[in-house]
Amino acid sequence: MAKKSNKRDQDLYAQLREKGVRKSAADQISKAAAGLDSGAKKADRAVRKAVDDLRGVAGDLETRLNQARGKVGAQTTAAKKVERSAVASKAAATRKRDASKRSATAKKAASTRATSARRRSTAAKAGASTRSATAATGTGAGSTAAKAKPASGTAGPTDRTAAAKKAAATRKRNAAKRSAAAKKGAVTKASGS
Repeated sequence: MAKKSNKRDQDLYAQLREKGVRKSAADQISKAAAGLDSGAKKADRAVRKAVDDLRGVAGDLETRLNQARGKVGAQTTAAKKVERSAVASKAAATRKRDASKRSATAKKAASTRATSARRRSTAAKAGASTRSATAATGTGAGSTAAKAKPASGTAGPTDRTAAAKKAAATRKRNAAKRSAAAKKGAVTKASGS
């Protein structure tokens, strides 16, 4: 198995470090350059990549420098206007799309509310007419028909109303008990201190 070469071009390394390149980058570039002498293809690719990266950084720096001096300012401003315009139109399209989604959702919700309100109203009218018919025929609270229990699994509207009233009364009693206990605890704490 061949030994990995850890040799590097010391002159190139020193020169890169002098120019401000980081140690790790200078080390990699100088090792790759040392590999060029031996004819390795990987070294050739690594050196080309490093050179391209450094050229890119240098180009960016030159562009910034020229912008600061105002040489390329006109071209850059025009390009920025085009870019800003594209971004603005995209944002406007997104806002419009989101607004239409919200509008559609609101319309659907309003339709659902209206439908359920109609159902409740219809059910209330049906219940009222049933109650008035019951009162007219004499099958009220005293009759055996009124006392008959509904089939299992179905609860009539009067059963639900009675259950709701009972639950409300229970909640009210429990709240009163909690309030009395809290007052008693406050009195006990006040007298104990």
